[in-house]
Formats: sequence, structure tokens, C-alpha cells
Amino acid sequence: MDADKIIAILLKWLHDKQNTFNQTAWANLPSLAAEIATAADDDSFSIAMIISKWCAENSLGEELRRSVREISDPGEALPTTLPPLENLTKIIPKTIMDAYKKGQQPGALNTRDTNNESK
Repeated sequence: MDADKIIAILLKWLHDKQNTFNQTAWANLPSLAAEIATAADDDSFSIAMIISKWCAENSLGEELRRSVREISDPGEALPTTLPPLENLTKIIPKTIMDAYKKGQQPGALNTRDTNNESK
């Protein structure tokens, strides 16, 4: 899988598609942030491997593969308003934790829930 696509998909899920995460995966986001923050290499391939492994462990592996197949051609230019991806071990964990904290607010998050209890 393409490393940049994997990172872009995770960021999209955090920003626009938080309902992609099941409750367990959502609860495990801080561990993903911590693992990325302590990664030995600050390159997209290493970060993508951590994300892929985490997705597989949190029942999101197939969703990640499907999303990678659907994402647009990597040759497309990024909008000029986006900063280049650097310092991934700082930016991605901060983005994960910001989304996680925002999602912890009452009524802010609608994860996939197989539990029939009322909330």
C-alpha cells in the first residue's frame, strides 16, 4: 500500500469520517498516537506501517485496504494551502489526540456501535 495514501486516509477518517471507527478502535486511538510519537523513523513509510498494523489490530484493516483502492490518483497535486508533510511523529499524534478529545465531548462522536443500549 502507498504510505502517503494510508496517512491521508487516517487523517480523513479523523477529520471527516469518525464514524469509520468502531468503539474499540476509537478507545485505542491514544495508543496509536503514542506509538507514532515514539517511532524511531519520522518518514511516511514507517508511520504508514504503524497505522496499517493498528488498523489490522482494531478491525479496520479491510476498511483501510478498501479506502486505499478508492482514493484518487496520488499524482494529483495537493492544494497549495496544505503544508508539506514533515515532522510526522509530532503532527499525526497531535491530530489524532485533537480529534479524540473533540470526540469525547457529549454527543460529538457517532462511532459504529453494535450495542443496542440507549445512550
